[in-house]
Amino acid sequence: MGLTIILVIVVFLLKALSKKRLIKLSAIYSYEPHRLFLVRKTIAIAFWIALIFLTFIIWGGVNLNNIWVYLGGFLSVVAIGLFAVWSILSNIISGIFIFIINPFKIGSKIKLYDPEVQATVVNINLMFTELEDDDGIFNVPNNTFFQKTVKGINAEKKQPN
Repeated sequence: MGLTIILVIVVFLLKALSKKRLIKLSAIYSYEPHRLFLVRKTIAIAFWIALIFLTFIIWGGVNLNNIWVYLGGFLSVVAIGLFAVWSILSNIISGIFIFIINPFKIGSKIKLYDPEVQATVVNINLMFTELEDDDGIFNVPNNTFFQKTVKGINAEKKQPN
């Protein structure tokens, strides 16, 4: 029981330290608030998963080999399910690439071709990017940005470091 309490305290301390460090990094590198939020949530989920696995090991005497077997089986089922709905997987992976590559930001004006649309980026999430034009707000699947031509109208030119 004492080891579990120490483990929980350590996880909460590491989570708090990572949050402070992430806030400092976001100030240094001018991260956008929505990107900071997503990274913080991802780190929090990783800490919770680690806490659950370590608690299983401490309390249940679970063998690490068994955890890998269960995890492999779970991931296999998820992979088969996602293969059946490949368009969802494509949008999620494209959303991750948009997050990493950051080709446009919220507030950027972009022009899509086929069909030709000029709009402002309102929100970027895992499945869709919300755009706004004169007719209103509409969602564009994230994989569209990798399959169609997109032009940044007010995009800043990036200087090499």
